[in-house]
Amino acid sequence: MSDLHKNLIDGAWVDGDAAPNVNPSDVSDIVGHYARASADQTRTAIGAARAAFADWSRSSPLVRHGILRRASDEILARKDELGRLLSREEGKTLAEGVGEVTRAAQIFDFFAGEALRLAGEILPSVRPGVGVEITREAVGVVGIITPWNFPIAIPAWKLAPALCYGNTVVFKPADLVPGSAWALVDILNRAGLQKGVLNLVMGRGSVVGQTMADSPDIDALTFTGSQGTGAALALAAVIPVDGYDEALAVANDTPFGLSAGIATVHRRRLRGERRVLFDRATVHGLVADHRGQGGVFRLRRPAGRADSGPAHRPCAAG
Repeated sequence: MSDLHKNLIDGAWVDGDAAPNVNPSDVSDIVGHYARASADQTRTAIGAARAAFADWSRSSPLVRHGILRRASDEILARKDELGRLLSREEGKTLAEGVGEVTRAAQIFDFFAGEALRLAGEILPSVRPGVGVEITREAVGVVGIITPWNFPIAIPAWKLAPALCYGNTVVFKPADLVPGSAWALVDILNRAGLQKGVLNLVMGRGSVVGQTMADSPDIDALTFTGSQGTGAALALAAVIPVDGYDEALAVANDTPFGLSAGIATVHRRRLRGERRVLFDRATVHGLVADHRGQGGVFRLRRPAGRADSGPAHRPCAAG
């Protein structure tokens, strides 16, 4: 089909089963035909986003700023055209459609600026010799699923910050309104995104959305839509975890005695029954080999009697 609007997967426009985009105000008006992605194509898109993450997350803030700013400029320049497209496929008045497109341009403009304002914090600690450093890093591959009622504004609210902070994206718009989403992805793609950073997978929620929710390679999933679908996605996205999930991170410039002391003290407190105790240590290789101890911190039974409660049993945390 010559007028088929294809999915964007790993930088290439990919065919799929064609579905008509029908104007709800005039069902004789076919807005266009849009490809529906298969489960396999969705998994390919997720893999492409995973492969692109390392380079994109380390890209210059100025590069991300430029892409988002160029996208904002084009959306605003085409607000009447895109507003008419939005109104035809969603059913809003033309004024509302143009207004929503204008808002989407403003969102991308804002996050273009945010890309140049990435910040962290260094805070004093109440404990001597201890510093508190807060850094912000990209999450990874972000799955984005959006509804029919705001077909360009809600995608903008989700896409702009995800890309601004260095995440890669797999984007599934509502099956009823793929046109505005396709136009938005086309603009972002031409603005300079490298392949795999943004992947568009239009199609049915039962196929595309379910594949995204089931994938272990989706690091974060953002959804706006019906309560029932949201509950199903939340249930599918839950990863069962046995035990706790706190970790002691040991950097390669940390004195081994200090890290061992911290580990020992924290594991002893309240007989190991505090919820904030770490259950494992992530140790940089240079530390793990220090003095042949392999980064394992051992607790031994105290020589004397415990003042209260049972004494510690021999154990190891590593």
